[in-house]
Amino acid sequence: MERREAKGGWQKDALTIVREIRGTPEEVFRALTDPEEIMKWWGARGGLTRAHVNLRPGGEYRFEFEGAGGETRWVKGQYQVAEPSRRIVKTWFSSRHPDLRNSVEFRLEPADGGTHLTLVHSGLAGRPEVFQEYEKSWTDALGSLASKT
Repeated sequence: MERREAKGGWQKDALTIVREIRGTPEEVFRALTDPEEIMKWWGARGGLTRAHVNLRPGGEYRFEFEGAGGETRWVKGQYQVAEPSRRIVKTWFSSRHPDLRNSVEFRLEPADGGTHLTLVHSGLAGRPEVFQEYEKSWTDALGSLASKT
């Protein structure tokens, strides 16, 4: 099951995607935070070439991607919340949108046969083109996560 919504159109700033993922909340948390696991599902989509994670509040992460023209792009930030098997909140800063700082939250809840995953990417108000880009990329990435867990 997948649900996407824009909270209040372009005036509000949050993209929410909900997925049911096979695997326990512990397994899904590990897939979202362990560099080797991230490479298995996000790297398998192509593009992600490196994942660095320092999983603790204030710890930094950096994901590097190879662009279509061979250039290196990146996303980086800091973990604000890291509650094992329950919740991750991190700042999000992308080389594609250097003027935009936002945040990503993952909420994990046990569900029949797996984990109910809610992603909230906020800080997108007034940027419909970025909202649409992230809606597509998160939908694709979470689809890959769902197929790998």
